[in-house]
Amino acid sequence: MTVGYEVRDHIAYLSFNRPEKHNALRDEDLAALVEALRRLDADDDAQLGILFGQGASFSSGGDVNDRLQRSMDEGSTGGRTTEGEAFTECVNWKPVIAAVHGYCLGHALGTALYCDHLIAARNATFEVTEIKLGLPTATIIPRLGHAAFACEVAMTGRRFSAAEAWDAGFVTRLVDDGRHVDAAEELARQILQNPQGAVRQNVRVRRAVLAEAAARYHALPEGFDWATDREAREAVAKLSGRGGGEA
Repeated sequence: MTVGYEVRDHIAYLSFNRPEKHNALRDEDLAALVEALRRLDADDDAQLGILFGQGASFSSGGDVNDRLQRSMDEGSTGGRTTEGEAFTECVNWKPVIAAVHGYCLGHALGTALYCDHLIAARNATFEVTEIKLGLPTATIIPRLGHAAFACEVAMTGRRFSAAEAWDAGFVTRLVDDGRHVDAAEELARQILQNPQGAVRQNVRVRRAVLAEAAARYHALPEGFDWATDREAREAVAKLSGRGGGEA
């Protein structure tokens, strides 16, 4: 199982378990995340979840060869697994807290921003990697905090620190290195003190906004196909070298 699942004191711990690759996400890893999120949604023993990464990082993003180059080879992104619907199509709408440290890049940043709270250790490093690969990232911009900062990092693809993310307003709590899971637990216990029906309605409304933004993006007129775009194909091939990597 590439995504761990354990419940303690009404908190479900969901963990990326590919530390030797900084938890780079393959289709199978995202399928396991979807399974874990669905399990949380249906689990009577768990009231909320904490998502974190084993090892040195939360996640370095999508595995280049398993996801990006594979889409290019197939000429379509249609076969790739994604976790968006597991967040936006729930039954019980339990909150999820992302506890981030080390790398949180590309696809993994999008995953963390789907979560209802983001706890960041000071050593966390973020990047909207997709723009360097010719992949539009419009749906992530509203989740990156202040508008000017969000547009800048989404269009330059530069790496930015946890302190910058905190200043931008999308980090719930900024904590010392090594305390990201502990701080997520502290927040979870505070949330658990409140009536969970009201908490879940807040989650439901927030994620409805995310789903609406995604729907608007996908409703845009046809005209750009990332998996067949020449510049995008060249960028992915350069990064993968038909070898390894993450994004």
